[in-house]
Amino acid sequence: MKKVVFYGDSNTYGYDPAGLFGGRYPRQYRWTAILADRLDGVFQVAADGMPGRAIPRKGRAMEYLLGSMRHEMPVDLFAVMLGTNDILGTSRPDAAQTARDMEELVVFLKNAGIPQILLIAPPKISFTPASFQMSYVCGDSSYAQLYREQGQKLTLEYRDLARRHGLWFADASSWELDFAFDGVHLSEKGHVLFADEMEKVMRKIAKR
Repeated sequence: MKKVVFYGDSNTYGYDPAGLFGGRYPRQYRWTAILADRLDGVFQVAADGMPGRAIPRKGRAMEYLLGSMRHEMPVDLFAVMLGTNDILGTSRPDAAQTARDMEELVVFLKNAGIPQILLIAPPKISFTPASFQMSYVCGDSSYAQLYREQGQKLTLEYRDLARRHGLWFADASSWELDFAFDGVHLSEKGHVLFADEMEKVMRKIAKR
């Protein structure tokens, strides 16, 4: 059976913004766990999600990734969904720079011997009044349109990146999902909907 590692931020972790000081949805409500159950016998699913994670660069974040990869090897498919924190965590979001950072990560993964990579464009952000009260959103409501534009641009940049490097690509920004009150994190329903869409992607990959 093949093995896939999903590497991402809080939406891969299963972060529940309604929990005390933030929390985590129970296993049965996290999309990675739902997907693991559905793909049993097709893919072994491992998840490495961390709240607040941005695209790793040289330094401690990359050392952590190296350690994680050693622990999970052998890996047949490495699926990465990052970029949301790179956009929302600054008042000067730059989708083009974020895509360049992702390209460096892709090259690193290829050089590390990962045979196949799935690049996932993150879900679109459904801003609510509460979004801009959260510590993980840098700007106030006046930045909403800028964040939307850069998020849309990031999807296009990722699609092009996947094409140029021969990666699998999934556009989660086009999926009809459901979000928690902060408009950033998936709700329990959103996790199920995400698993529905990701299962289609994974079964397509499994046939190739």
